[in-house]
Amino acid sequence: MAAPVTRGAATRGQEDGDGNPSGAAVVSSEDSKDCILEPLSLPGSPGGPTTAEGPSRVPCIFCEEHVPVAEQDQLLKHMIIEHKMVIADVRLVADFQRYVLYWRKRFTEQPITDFCSVIRINSTAPLEEQDNYFLLCDVLPEDRVLREELQKQKLKEILEQQQQERNDNSFRGICMFCNAEFLGNRSVLLNHMAREHAFNIGLPDNIVNCNEFLCILQKKLDNLQCLYCEKTFRDKSTLKDHMRKKQHRKINPKNREYDRFYVINYLVSLSLHNLKFDCISSNKSLRAI
Repeated sequence: MAAPVTRGAATRGQEDGDGNPSGAAVVSSEDSKDCILEPLSLPGSPGGPTTAEGPSRVPCIFCEEHVPVAEQDQLLKHMIIEHKMVIADVRLVADFQRYVLYWRKRFTEQPITDFCSVIRINSTAPLEEQDNYFLLCDVLPEDRVLREELQKQKLKEILEQQQQERNDNSFRGICMFCNAEFLGNRSVLLNHMAREHAFNIGLPDNIVNCNEFLCILQKKLDNLQCLYCEKTFRDKSTLKDHMRKKQHRKINPKNREYDRFYVINYLVSLSLHNLKFDCISSNKSLRAI
């Protein structure tokens, strides 16, 4: 989609003539670097219009449409079609729900063009056939700081959860392969499956939200789905024979659904953000991460 881009936040000094929009959390001019004037106020917990629906739902930035957090792609599609809003690098946003709640509030305080680049499509067509889309991305310092803070907050929460699980001796779980029951620390069950059934999902100390992880894997097996190739079989015996003969007693490394259960992914994600922001601040060219 080739189109001329007008950078809303970075060039609004040119558009407005004075470069000093009132009430803004970010100021800019042609000769000065954008900066954050005050600390961002992150939503401590999901609220607003999602409270009545429960904390697992996220609203549209502009209207009352809301979807479960797990279906964020549907919300992104809705915002593109209905509101012509595009969020760049959304997969790098650590907490999509808080991110949306933050910008939902900010867009009620200032015009959208104070924050977003304006992308005009069909620019060579007649005026009535042209259209504008709005791009929200981390070129805007306020968005960049928000993404950084969400990354740090998410990492803090994950590390606290990991430590709690490592010290928890009240864990109770059942082996997915022999139905043996294990009590105590989660490592007892995970080590059993690795040792007795050659099913290794990683070191226990590297895993977070272990109960949810095991429930997802168990559900797949209950649905007669191979954990590695993810093919579905007609009965349990056929599935077990397949996983044994094909040596498919492992998870699919290409399934991104599992990424959130490994602490290393949160550390790497934060590092990628820092690398990206360092390159931007140094005015270096950066490939999409």
